[in-house]
Amino acid sequence: MAIIVSFIVAAAILARENAFSWHGHAITKLFLCFPLLMLIQYLFFQHQSWADLLLPVAYFFLAALATVIGTSLSQSRTERDHLALMMASAFFIASLLSVVIQILQVSGLSLAPVVMYMGKTTIFPRPYGNIAQPNQLALILCFGLAGLIFLYRVQRLSNILTVISAIMLLLGLVMTQSRIGWIIIPAYALFLLRKDEHPKTVPGAILLGYVCLYFFLVFFESHIVGLLGWQGGSVIERIGGVRSERAALWQQAWHIASHHPWVGIGWFGFGEEQVRIAANFPSSTYAEHSHNVVLNLAAEMGWPFTIILLAFLSWWVYQTCVLSGQSLAVRFASFCLLAVMVHSMVEFPLWYAYILLPVAMLMGMLQQNRWPANGVVLPSVLVISGALITLALIVVLSLDYRRVVQAFDVLRSEGAKNQKSLQQPAITIFPQFYDYFKLMSIVPTEGMHDDEIAFIESATYRFGFMHNLNKLAEACVLNGRQDQAIQVMRTLQRLHPDGYPEYFDYWRAKAAMDPRYMNVFKKMLPRNSP
Repeated sequence: MAIIVSFIVAAAILARENAFSWHGHAITKLFLCFPLLMLIQYLFFQHQSWADLLLPVAYFFLAALATVIGTSLSQSRTERDHLALMMASAFFIASLLSVVIQILQVSGLSLAPVVMYMGKTTIFPRPYGNIAQPNQLALILCFGLAGLIFLYRVQRLSNILTVISAIMLLLGLVMTQSRIGWIIIPAYALFLLRKDEHPKTVPGAILLGYVCLYFFLVFFESHIVGLLGWQGGSVIERIGGVRSERAALWQQAWHIASHHPWVGIGWFGFGEEQVRIAANFPSSTYAEHSHNVVLNLAAEMGWPFTIILLAFLSWWVYQTCVLSGQSLAVRFASFCLLAVMVHSMVEFPLWYAYILLPVAMLMGMLQQNRWPANGVVLPSVLVISGALITLALIVVLSLDYRRVVQAFDVLRSEGAKNQKSLQQPAITIFPQFYDYFKLMSIVPTEGMHDDEIAFIESATYRFGFMHNLNKLAEACVLNGRQDQAIQVMRTLQRLHPDGYPEYFDYWRAKAAMDPRYMNVFKKMLPRNSP
């Protein structure tokens, strides 16, 4: 939320500059294509609920705004250098701060609410710093390394400070235990060996030293943390493991894209469709994204749009990052795009505003560098009024979401008995969560109406958690739908293999007392299924 507000405020401040010009260009239009296609899907195919589309549409409009700001602040080489310096400094400082927070978390210190507490354990944790997700933190740290390289080469950092900072960022990257660094760090080093127009370079021997240090820490992390009293997993365990969750997610996404090739299942539809089909695939995990941007777009938006988008972006990246002059600003932006592209193959970083908006801003800068264009001067009152209206909408959105959070607190503390606090208000932007609250209040019984079972089914597809799937299975078994109950319990195991044994034991106990449960229990997957 902070970065969204920052962009809105920045737009209002820039509007006050005399003769400040605003630029709309190909990348801006690209981001605006997404809401248009989502609208077409909604109007003609009714794939998704409007409530699940509202925030994504807002994100794409904000991304378009970010490209406009990035372009508008890059009218000359000097302005591009200043913009790159600002963003590199922000990434660098944020990354160093994140590493400090990681160290505090690993130490087991309780400094809440400033630092998220992780607690002390015998197993070495994956400290997530201030991002709350270690893989996303790894990407931020790669941005920080790109910023560090830029700051060093423009002589804003001394040699000793650069060395210390580089070691800290590499250490933080290793602590996240994210595998994206295995590709990004060598790629950074290789690209740095390519000459550009700036005289200050990083010697190849030093680059090799940093790469060797990083992989030494990666391969010997379990031994190092063992000396400090923790247990840590080895690299082999991270590569292999009992099951490959991402491989199963990619299979599911490919299946969805194959069965909905033209317009996809609809934006944000992967999670619901995954619950419908997961029983027929290997065990994975319940997810709302396929953890691969190409397959996710194909599944949700269709193959034609995905292929055209990838072809355009490939051409655009080649034009802006390879054929354009290799200034340090371009090199910095290219490093950030490289990191995002690598991470997008195994995660969904662009679904987060703190990744999407800075990346969109850098794309605007690259666009203006490759194809300089004049913008349009807008009346400042128009831009400022738009910014104020947007900020007011953000306040309304935040208050509405806070009401949802308070309802979840009531649900956790009092259960579904307090119906007044869980009742959907007359106007809300988040009606799907009140469907979840309604689902929590339903107790499966015999003689349930078909409409009530249909509601349980639809809400469970939207929120495919273990307890919801189990509730749907019980509603089915008590109302003569044994085949569906078997399929749902198979889905529960496939999406929640770690929690499945608990529900297996529950159904075994129920089966001992009720033959209807026994008929389903006999056909359930084994308790310790992988």
